[in-house]
Amino acid sequence: MPAVLLTAPAAEPLGLADAKAYLRLEHDAEDDLVLALAASARDAVERLTRRVLVAQRWRLDVAAPGDGVIALKPRPVRDVEEVRVRRPDGGLDALDPADWRFDWAAERLTLLRRLPVGRIVEIDMACGYGEPDEVPESLRLALRRLVADGFERRSAGDGPPADVAGLLAPYRELRL
Repeated sequence: MPAVLLTAPAAEPLGLADAKAYLRLEHDAEDDLVLALAASARDAVERLTRRVLVAQRWRLDVAAPGDGVIALKPRPVRDVEEVRVRRPDGGLDALDPADWRFDWAAERLTLLRRLPVGRIVEIDMACGYGEPDEVPESLRLALRRLVADGFERRSAGDGPPADVAGLLAPYRELRL
């Protein structure tokens, strides 16, 4: 079930000014380092939570399941824009919105029209929390703390500090 990024986020969820203010850094000599740490922090938070933070568009290709229910990833999914089915000849047919239902709370798509099991379904969706200032404050604080930790230590650690892990815990997707 590969997901492909269609449109990258327009901005990082933690900007340079915000990161520098948190670090109490008033000079510009280490701006490149702070920007790199902010990008690295975003990557770590997205990897640990299996969520994308800022608005972006993704395409998910998945084989049609027997029950017609497709779990959508990456999360959070804000909207399903289009659903298409791949024909045996490789072409695509758009499904009418009446043929599927997006369950926003469960972040899943239910196909209301039965498809042959295994037929590839292509789903375009809008993911992320929205603009950088719409990212939940606990995740933004985790980003700030990771930037501060990286700035202070100047080396990679063995995982996030305990306070950051606590901030991320409610957003983590657990597997059984």
